[in-house]
Amino acid sequence: MIIDGRQLPAGTLVEADLCIVGAGPAGMALATNYAGQSRIKVALIESGGMEFDADTQELAHSDVVGQEYFPMKETRLRVFGGSTLSWGGIGGEFTPLDFEERSWVPNSGWPFTKKDLQPYYDSAMKVAKMDPDTIDVDPDGAPPAEGTRWANVLFSAPTRFGKVYREEMEQSRSVSVYLNSTVTKVELHPSGGHVEGLQVSCLNANSYRVKAGTYVLAGGGIENARMLMVSNDVATRGIGNEHDLLGRYFQEHPRLHDRYRLPVGTAALRRRVQGAAGTLRFSRIMVTDETLREEKLLNYFANLSFGYLAQDAPQFDALRRIVNASRKPWSDSPYYQDIGGGPNQVRWQDIKTVLKRPDRAFISAVGAQFQPKAPRRWLEIRSSVEMLPRPENRVVLVDDKDAFGIPLVRLEWSLHPDEERTYWRGLEIILREMERLEPGISRNRMDDPDQWPHLALGTWHHIGTTRMHEDPTQGVVDADCKVHGVDNLYLAGSSVFPTGGVTAPTLTIVALSLRLHDHLKSRVKV
Repeated sequence: MIIDGRQLPAGTLVEADLCIVGAGPAGMALATNYAGQSRIKVALIESGGMEFDADTQELAHSDVVGQEYFPMKETRLRVFGGSTLSWGGIGGEFTPLDFEERSWVPNSGWPFTKKDLQPYYDSAMKVAKMDPDTIDVDPDGAPPAEGTRWANVLFSAPTRFGKVYREEMEQSRSVSVYLNSTVTKVELHPSGGHVEGLQVSCLNANSYRVKAGTYVLAGGGIENARMLMVSNDVATRGIGNEHDLLGRYFQEHPRLHDRYRLPVGTAALRRRVQGAAGTLRFSRIMVTDETLREEKLLNYFANLSFGYLAQDAPQFDALRRIVNASRKPWSDSPYYQDIGGGPNQVRWQDIKTVLKRPDRAFISAVGAQFQPKAPRRWLEIRSSVEMLPRPENRVVLVDDKDAFGIPLVRLEWSLHPDEERTYWRGLEIILREMERLEPGISRNRMDDPDQWPHLALGTWHHIGTTRMHEDPTQGVVDADCKVHGVDNLYLAGSSVFPTGGVTAPTLTIVALSLRLHDHLKSRVKV
């Protein structure tokens, strides 16, 4: 059943056995496990509606200091289905190394292993309707250069959870979805040991209260921390913040694009790189776990694709950004339709670049239509780097408030020399593999070699602000994602990740939600 919270009688008390806050991938993955049964009563609270709304999205406004970043309200969505409406469909499993405590990565290590999570990964693939990555051998028959491995990554058609699971939620006798409903306070018992209820507000000035036996916050890597911070009447520093860990250890996946001019002959690379125009595959090259251990590097991988002669001009890149800013990257995303492409807003500099040489812009646009037959001119390497989990990277409350009078947050983050070292060393390692295939390629860089850190913007992945650790002095939640010291409050999503790996977090988010469901079986009862 789906209910518009704005239409509830003022002061309504919603009662449930389980309350889930947030209808993104974490909350929806958890809720779907209850949709087909009728014994347990579930309330799923979502700040947004079925369609994107600019006023609702404004509630996600945040400032950023330190490392340059996208506008924060564009990197997380308040709408039924959450961030899956802007998801590119890429994701994968973390490696066994990601779960280990690495001596060269302070604050690393999960309280369980990859093997422990593997059954939930298998189930998560079905929930997210994703195709698995495939690892191919080198078509040349020769092994890759030492320290690297290749993969052909399949694009999964991005699963919009709000669209795919809407009918199931509408017909469920157990799950009631409350839309346009923003949780403004988590009510903690005076003892501090359990949650008594949630205060919920709507933009039409309506408000109501939710009372449940068990609560799960699944609001994302920023909002989970914010909800706990603003609920500070009993726990004055915020719920779960006894040891000043709440909001800390923010992580992202800094990403950079590099281009290298190709030699005349590209036969070997053409056979190796599968990311040709019109396919749903792209090639990925990774640094092996063995090399990461030996050289004490963070995670690193690069996606590879060809550029073509017609695109080898600044006017092409500028024109492409302008076009992308005027259309939806994904056809079924009302969010992108409304704001015109998220962070790809039309920039005056791009307009000036096109106007300076409109002839080149035209030639580039026309030539790109024939790129499958055009000579390959350059190789694009899109690197992604894992961040160190550092407490100084964090979100904090500020004096400014949203439409409900709730304090907004500010993101404070910076990049570390170890991340830069990983980027340059990882790039060097994969270029060695490129040299094996095409001698001379690594000596023909086209981009600014000093692009770190000003171009390492991130990937809209908000990780680690309510980190998981068995020791309450080192984490906000335990291995079961329960907030330390609060017996009926759990967190779901990437906010609990101790480390971010390097792959997109969606599949791991879903897997953890399925694992949490198994844990809650013994706690959520009629």
